[in-house]
This record gives sequence, C-alpha cells and structure tokens, in this order.
Amino acid sequence: MLAGINRCLDRVESFAMIVLMLVATCVAIVQVIARYVFNNSLYWSEETVLYTLIMMSFLTCSMGVRYAAHICVEVLPLMVGPRLARGLRYLACILGLAFAVVLVYYGGRLAINTLNMNQLSPAMRIPVGYVYMVIPVSGTFMGLRYLWILWSMLTGKEYQPLAIDMSSAG
Repeated sequence: MLAGINRCLDRVESFAMIVLMLVATCVAIVQVIARYVFNNSLYWSEETVLYTLIMMSFLTCSMGVRYAAHICVEVLPLMVGPRLARGLRYLACILGLAFAVVLVYYGGRLAINTLNMNQLSPAMRIPVGYVYMVIPVSGTFMGLRYLWILWSMLTGKEYQPLAIDMSSAG
C-alpha cells in the first residue's frame, strides 16, 4: 500500500513541479516582453513568480526524502558498528517524521488562521492562506515518504532511494 502511495506521490510531485515551473517561466517571459516591448509592466507577475517558487521549494522537500538528497552526516554510520548504524538510520527517519508532523500541524494552523483573518496578497488579491497551504501539504508528503522508509526498514528491506539517471539527460 505504501509503495502505491509512493508512486502516486511521485506522479503528483512531478506534475506539480512541471506546472509550477511552467507558470513561473511563462509569467517571467511575458513580464519581460510586456516591460521592454510594450513599455507596460504586469503588476501581478512578481508576486506570481514568488509564490510559485515558494511552492516549488516546499514541494521539493518531499522529493528530497525520496531521492535521499537532504543533508546528512554520512561519516558517523561508517565509524560505528552495523547495529548502531541501523539505529542511527531509525533515529534519522523518526526525526524526519517528527519534523513532517510539525510542518503539518503548525503549517495547517498558520494557513487556517490566515484564511480566517481574510488576509489578501498585495497584488493578486488572493487569500494568502491558500499559499500557506503548501506547508501542511508538503509536510504530509514528507511524512508519507518517511513512513514508507520506516516501514521498509521494519520489514527488513533496505530502502533504495530513487536514482537520477544522468546518462539519458541529453
């Protein structure tokens, strides 16, 4: 079940990243054309690009767990025995899961409180709470990834992070 959720998260994250990158790139290009060709700026473009970059940053946290790309201390497990190294991997996973829970709880509270205050963004006039919703969403995605890693370790399977194949990149 967790493997299926993981595949679904891969697709959702990839699609979201493609859409957000496309939006940020297109809006930035249109803004440059509007400013220098038509001598007229889009008042909402900077805010749109900023919010898409923020959303991409939070969504890539879960992708970092999937690809094992987060910063970690790699020398410590090499200096201790295999049993203690396994315990360190459990500890790292549990701490990551705890961080994801904190993101979900406090990010959710922030988003709901901001929505209740009816705070609007300066240029686009959209509720800022919708932008803040990316925090608990990314925390949920991270939590699911850490649960999958923890489950893999508990069932005796070694977690294999998704590898990036650079040979097919071009």
